[in-house]
Amino acid sequence: MLEVRDLVVKIEDREILKNIGFSVYDGEIVGLVGESGSGKTMTSLAVAGLLSQNAKCFGDIVLDDIRLSDLSIKERRKYNGNKISFIFQEPMTSLNPLIKVGKQIEEVLKLHTNMDKEEKREKVLDIIKQVELKNPEKLYDMYPNELSGGMRQRVVIAMASVLKPSLIIADEPTTALDADTGKSILRLIAGLNKSYKSKVILISHDLNVVREICSRVIVMKDGEIVEEGSTKEIFSSPKKEYTRLLIEAVSDKEKKNKTEGGDNVLEVSDVSLYYKEKGKENIIADNINFNVKKGEILGILGRSGCGKSTLSRAIAGLSDMYHGSILRTVSENMGIQMVFQDPYSSLNPSKTIGFILSEPLKNKGGYTKQEIKEKVYKILKQVELSEEIYDRYPDELSGGQRQRVSIGIALISDPELIIADEPVSALDVTVQSQILELILKLQREKHISMIMISHDRVVLKKVCDRVIKWEEITNGMF
Repeated sequence: MLEVRDLVVKIEDREILKNIGFSVYDGEIVGLVGESGSGKTMTSLAVAGLLSQNAKCFGDIVLDDIRLSDLSIKERRKYNGNKISFIFQEPMTSLNPLIKVGKQIEEVLKLHTNMDKEEKREKVLDIIKQVELKNPEKLYDMYPNELSGGMRQRVVIAMASVLKPSLIIADEPTTALDADTGKSILRLIAGLNKSYKSKVILISHDLNVVREICSRVIVMKDGEIVEEGSTKEIFSSPKKEYTRLLIEAVSDKEKKNKTEGGDNVLEVSDVSLYYKEKGKENIIADNINFNVKKGEILGILGRSGCGKSTLSRAIAGLSDMYHGSILRTVSENMGIQMVFQDPYSSLNPSKTIGFILSEPLKNKGGYTKQEIKEKVYKILKQVELSEEIYDRYPDELSGGQRQRVSIGIALISDPELIIADEPVSALDVTVQSQILELILKLQREKHISMIMISHDRVVLKKVCDRVIKWEEITNGMF
C-alpha cells in the first residue's frame, strides 16, 4: 500500500500542509477533495517528490515498503514514471508541442526500460489502443495541437500507465473537458485501475466526479484533512459543515423565479460557422437558429469543440467567419460584452486592475479621469471586491477574484447583452457558486440579457431562464 504519515510541508516557515496521514491500497481509487488552496495538489506533489526547491517536506511516505521520503531527488527519479505516475489537469501544457505524440509516450520507456526501438514502438501502439484512441499508427506521428482536449488527455493517461505503475495520481483530470468526454476519461482511469490493480489518488474539487469512481473520500481544507470515509458515508451523512457545503455546491438545482423576457435583443437565423484552411472554408456547424429576449439568461449547452465559443465570437463581432444573419437590436458602441473562460489569460498581466477596468470607458469616451476612477470603484463594489484591488496586478488575485474583475470589465460600459463563455469552469465548486450568485444578482439589478455558454448542465440549470442544447439549434456537430 501507499502510506502517508505526519506529512508536513513548509514554504518559508509557513505551514502549507499540517500532519497529513492516509493510506491507499492496491486496486483502490481514493478521492482527495476540497476547494482551491485546500492542499490537495500540494499533498500529491509531496507524495510524487515534485515539490519546488523552496518547499521543505517532513514526515513519512512509504510506497510498497519503499520509504520514498528518505530518498534523494536523484534516487527518486528511477521511481517517478515507473512506480509513480502523474496525470495533470491541463494536457496541452503537460505535453511538448514540438514533439510527436508517439515519441513523448516512448520517452517513458526510454528512461525506465532496456527495450529496443521496435519493442518501444509496439508498446506505444499497444497503450494507445488501450486508452481507446483510434488509428494508433497515424496518431503516433501527430502533434498535440492536432488532437482534441479529450484525445490529449488520453495521451497523458497513456504516458502515465504505459509501465503499469503501482501508484497513479490524477490531478483534476476532467476539469478542462466537457461532461461526456470527462465521463469517458473517468471510465478509462477506472478500467486501467481494475486491469493493473494499481493504487489511484483522484484529486478533484467536484464531488460528482469523485462519486463516479472512488471507493473512499478524503476531504481537505486549509492544509488539513477534515473528514475521511467511504464514498457512501461522505455523500449520505457528512459529519462536517464544510463537506456539506461542497456537496451542496454541486447539487442539481434549478433557478427559482425565472424571467419570461421581453422583445428580442438578438436573432440568429440560418447561421453557418466555418474556419479557413488553405483558402478553403470548412464548416464547423450550420443552420443555427435561436433568439435571446431582453432581460433573460439563455443557456447554450454543448460539448467541447462543437462550435459554441466560435458562435459567441461571431455574435460579439469578434469574428466574421460565418454565413447567415445575426441581428443585434443593441447599441453599436459597447452594446455587447464578453466574459471569457480563463480570467488569467484574458487579463493583461502587465497592467493593474484599475487600468484594466478603465480601458472600456476610455474606448467608449465621454468621461473625465475622475469620473472613470469613480466608476471603476463603483464596479469593484458591485462585483464584491475591495478598493484595494485597484492597484494590484492579476497574478496577485485568486481565480475567483480574477473572474469578478472579468465580470466587472463586461459590466462597466453598461452593455445590453453579455456573453459568458464557460465563466466558472476553471473555478472550484464553492467559488463557482459565489460567481453564479453574483451573476444572478447583477442580472436582476441591471436587467441585462445574457448568454451563458457551458458544457455543464448543472451550472446552466442554476442560473438560466431557458437552456437549449447545441444539437437543437444546429444541423449537427462537426
